[in-house]
Amino acid sequence: MGSEKGKKINKELWYAIYVRSRHEKKVYDLLTEDGITSYLPVERKLKLWSDRKKWVTEPLFRSYVFVFINIADYPVYLKVLQTEGVVKFVRFGGVPVPIPEKHMEAIRIYEKSGEFISEEEEQELKVGDEVEVIGGALKGVFGRLVEIRKKRKVRIMIDGLNQSVYVDIRKSFLKPTNTNT
Repeated sequence: MGSEKGKKINKELWYAIYVRSRHEKKVYDLLTEDGITSYLPVERKLKLWSDRKKWVTEPLFRSYVFVFINIADYPVYLKVLQTEGVVKFVRFGGVPVPIPEKHMEAIRIYEKSGEFISEEEEQELKVGDEVEVIGGALKGVFGRLVEIRKKRKVRIMIDGLNQSVYVDIRKSFLKPTNTNT
């Protein structure tokens, strides 16, 4: 049983690193140059100024970059930490927490899909509701409704890794899980 635990540590897994504000792209580039597999999920947003509109690419998770490393390989671990702009690994109980591959795949799918589009009838939801994503790239993920953003969009909080991720999503892709009926 103890050897199972050792095997898991001695292989490459995904980890989240916290980086200085607005340094995500720079950290990603530096890690890639150093030969470290890294991932910076991005989204396109339309920015509006008084005189113009422009599509820009922004990080999906501000101040976070993901790395695929063997955490037991100390020189690589140290290289990540010493990369300019890196603050720390996301930890729980003082130990860097690996991110399950299925979560990374969900992020990749979400990133590729862009904005969800649906004309389905929407559920009546309120802030605080526990919800399940029933459509789109994050199907099967559970979260809590934290904000109603627009007529058809809401923000949900997805817990994991002792951190919370906020995702804007269409109401039609959610169903409440805490109904008392």
